[in-house]
Amino acid sequence: MIKPFMQGLLAYRHAHHLVWKEGMWKQLIIPGLLSMLYFPLVIGGLFGGTFLGVQELSTHISEKWLPNEVAEWISWGLSFIVGLLAIYLAFLLYRSVVMIIYAPFIGMISETAEEKFHGTKGPGFSIGGMAYDIYRGSMVSVSMLIISLMLTVLCWLLWLLPIVGAAIYFVGMFFLQAFFAGAGFMDPVLERRRLGIRASLAHSHRHKWHALGNGTGFVLMMFIPVIGWFLAPPYGIIAAAVSGVDTLYDGKTLKR
Repeated sequence: MIKPFMQGLLAYRHAHHLVWKEGMWKQLIIPGLLSMLYFPLVIGGLFGGTFLGVQELSTHISEKWLPNEVAEWISWGLSFIVGLLAIYLAFLLYRSVVMIIYAPFIGMISETAEEKFHGTKGPGFSIGGMAYDIYRGSMVSVSMLIISLMLTVLCWLLWLLPIVGAAIYFVGMFFLQAFFAGAGFMDPVLERRRLGIRASLAHSHRHKWHALGNGTGFVLMMFIPVIGWFLAPPYGIIAAAVSGVDTLYDGKTLKR
């Protein structure tokens, strides 16, 4: 349990080396910028939209049932609460949305990292293969998004337990996001071995502690504003390419 978790987590050291010592940073500029823009655009849009919507609704209610001053206070309070919920939703969706955004790049980044670290190559480049990689990556991300949202709804039931339920909820949500991130980052390695989507998800489940370790590094980096948003997804992809190959050989580390 601890060993595969640490293998997935410590692979970020190799990812850092590949990015800055092996020149992979050039491949990260465009996808990194797209990832970095997610929070300003999505949070700004969600917060602004919900804020204005609640303001309009409160104004409509105040005209019929409440005094203006009371309605104004209620309006600001509801707008703030709904805005915070919108920001929370944006954080929950970040991993899945960014994985979909990364679909055109994730296969290329993962394959380059595996070739540089392990010396193994994937199938030759083709337009059809690239189109399938994008389709497959999007489908895996959407599938994981649906599963993670279902589990998130179940986790919300923990709020029925006072104090303890909230603590369990936040810990559980952290590891839930980490596991699905690690599984998504590992998928390109499995796709190059011609594993189907169902087989890929089953493989990630069998090696859940490894996927969890890889995803934990991603989630921790994500908490670093701006720099973390830029680097967390590509570092996660590269780390999974470096260490994910090991899971195909029952944990026996491949030597360069």
